[in-house]
Amino acid sequence: MSLVPLGLALWLVQSAPRAGAPASAPRTAPATAPTTAARPKAPEGLSWEDSDQVAETVARLERRLKAGKPASREPITVSERQVNSYVTLALGSKLPPSVSGLSFRFEPERLAATGMLDLDAVRDKLPKTGASTLLSFLGGTVPVAVKGRFQGASGQGQVVVEEAAVAGISLPPAMLSQIVAQATRSSKKPAGFDLLAPFPLPWTARSVRLEAGRAIVEFAQEPGR
Repeated sequence: MSLVPLGLALWLVQSAPRAGAPASAPRTAPATAPTTAARPKAPEGLSWEDSDQVAETVARLERRLKAGKPASREPITVSERQVNSYVTLALGSKLPPSVSGLSFRFEPERLAATGMLDLDAVRDKLPKTGASTLLSFLGGTVPVAVKGRFQGASGQGQVVVEEAAVAGISLPPAMLSQIVAQATRSSKKPAGFDLLAPFPLPWTARSVRLEAGRAIVEFAQEPGR
């Protein structure tokens, strides 16, 4: 991602219309997807095909849950490229206006995320003392980077942030969490996304295991659990 790790990616997916958990899916594009001719060229390293695969899987998971079936009988694997393509191409217009350029890198049980943040949009809401005072000399859109461990088991996920930086300035995880919360506030989520708190995995997912370049998602086999 760019500014926030997998937790925020899952939250963004869940909050967006027709959103769902990333997964592998048939390579046919959804019937409602825009035609290729109407789409802008995907940024280097991303593809509309990968984005469509995730969108199609999202729709399939939701159909099964609405029908009272398990979201998926088998574990689902999603790649970095699929996640990044979907977040950028399908969800880009739905991201908070102060957040852009999200990009994730998956490693065994670890996550790295980068992005861009409109610092002017959140600075006035930050504490006037402590590490945040370093940001008072900056303005405009600045890069954000996060590294840490991701835990996803028993239907709950959590990011344990180990390194965080805004415009190259190292910040305590609690300070970054406050910045992320301010940047992701919306009418549906007035408090924004709490980067450090555990969160429920969406769509009855029971676990998310990160490996090099991919995430493996397993779902509950009894709907509602």
